[in-house]
Amino acid sequence: MLVVPNKYVDELRRMPETRLSSMVANVENFQGSYSTIDILLRGNLHTHAIQTKLTPRLGMFVPLICEEIKKAMAEVFPPCEGQWATIRFDTITRLVVREFARISVAPLQEDTQWREIQRKYPENVFRVAIQMRIIPRGFKRLASWILPSTWAIYFNLCNAKSLVSPIVKHRRKMEASGDVTYEKPNDFLQWLMDEAWNEKDGQPDALVHRLLVLALASVHTTSMTAVQALFDLIAYPEYQQPLRAEILQALQEDGGWKKTTLTKLRKMDSFMKESQRLNGPSLLGFKRAVMEPITLSDGVVLPKGIHLVFPVVPIALESVSPHPEKFDGFRYYRERQQPGHANLHQFAMTDKDNMHFGHGKYSCPGRFFATHSIKILLAHLLLDYDLKFPDGATRPKNFCAHEYVFPDPTADILIRKKDVPFAP
Repeated sequence: MLVVPNKYVDELRRMPETRLSSMVANVENFQGSYSTIDILLRGNLHTHAIQTKLTPRLGMFVPLICEEIKKAMAEVFPPCEGQWATIRFDTITRLVVREFARISVAPLQEDTQWREIQRKYPENVFRVAIQMRIIPRGFKRLASWILPSTWAIYFNLCNAKSLVSPIVKHRRKMEASGDVTYEKPNDFLQWLMDEAWNEKDGQPDALVHRLLVLALASVHTTSMTAVQALFDLIAYPEYQQPLRAEILQALQEDGGWKKTTLTKLRKMDSFMKESQRLNGPSLLGFKRAVMEPITLSDGVVLPKGIHLVFPVVPIALESVSPHPEKFDGFRYYRERQQPGHANLHQFAMTDKDNMHFGHGKYSCPGRFFATHSIKILLAHLLLDYDLKFPDGATRPKNFCAHEYVFPDPTADILIRKKDVPFAP
């Protein structure tokens, strides 16, 4: 990997995929031949479906996700009425899985096996990527037959296909029957089916495979970001009441949960952005593979085959002043109050100083859904539960593997159901 300074961001982000490939870099970075995410090299069906189907429909899914998250909390959290109970990173991941399951395959939204597959597949992909990167190239294929995580990925895929492929075939049969009473389901599986441009993309097993790869970002990375924000909510409790007040005001104005409700949570958005600035999911970002020799405007030559990255965490840390090391949850809220800045400095936005979601044409297409999911999750936690660390504990330290930054999976969070939780 060649680490480059962010003075080159604007020049590099304009280059086409044929010269500087985001997809090739990320697939190789995740050891795609062994983690199975190399299916992404076969086309951008998933990106197109997110941009044209999911993002425009986010408003419609807000009430459904809110309904699912309240139900999930009641089922996933241990008994905590009148008493403190312990949850961990894995607990939050289970909640995020429920959010994604609600929109991924409608008939399986209550299927525990499907939820478990969507939770375990991303975990196993990360394990394979982390393990394979330290194995010499000549031994990787042999290691792939030995590593339990590699076998686990294929079991995840096999089980997912057995669950979802019959649903694809049934839907195709109904579409071909000409039955005027048949209505296409409104879920991500159907969007992938509708957007598949060729027979190979439209194969049932290929559609299921893509759906699981989407869970990699929709579940695992979203969970990491949500837990980091939750750690900060507890570490800096002075923000909890102002955030609750903002949530209640937005709900009162909208008469319940709507897309506009989430856009009104500007303090929450700022808090999430500040949390990510200090605890991003990866030290490196904007990964690109140089597909042909490139000469930059100042004469720097990037040879073919190099993988370049930006040090996104150091760049984000140094993007504010004074005291860039200090947590200021409402930093970006104040920035947006400046004339002409009302629509800037948002959590889902990218620029040369904030590249946790990438930057330019190939920014993470699912970041808007992730933003909605995290806001809904944190809002319900703030309104319905008391939160704290165990006595004597402070904000947990991060766990790093290569450039990846994980919230401590063993850290305990104490929750207690509020005596009078807010119920919109």
